[in-house]
Amino acid sequence: MRVHRIKKLMQLLGENKDDTFALYALGMEFEGMNQPDEAIKYFNKVLLLDPTKVSVYYRLGIILQQKGLDEEALKILKSGLSLLKESKDQKTKNEFLSLIEEIEF
Repeated sequence: MRVHRIKKLMQLLGENKDDTFALYALGMEFEGMNQPDEAIKYFNKVLLLDPTKVSVYYRLGIILQQKGLDEEALKILKSGLSLLKESKDQKTKNEFLSLIEEIEF
């Protein structure tokens, strides 16, 4: 199933290499397949194209933490959290804060 989805997403990227939806979805697929380096590659491409995608910061933070790269994880999570300063989305803010606290503890 994942292979089929990845194939479809790659086709979308063939039509538009800057498709942030397809890039994000590929990152999620590779994260789900326990291929963190591939996931990071696609998530970073999303941030290069659109640095306002808050969910990417969170996914990257989780992956970096799992890889034992706590400093990098904190940096990316704090960057994502800063995008939420004006937001009323307290649930998302709390998710970021909880993960930051977990890493710092």
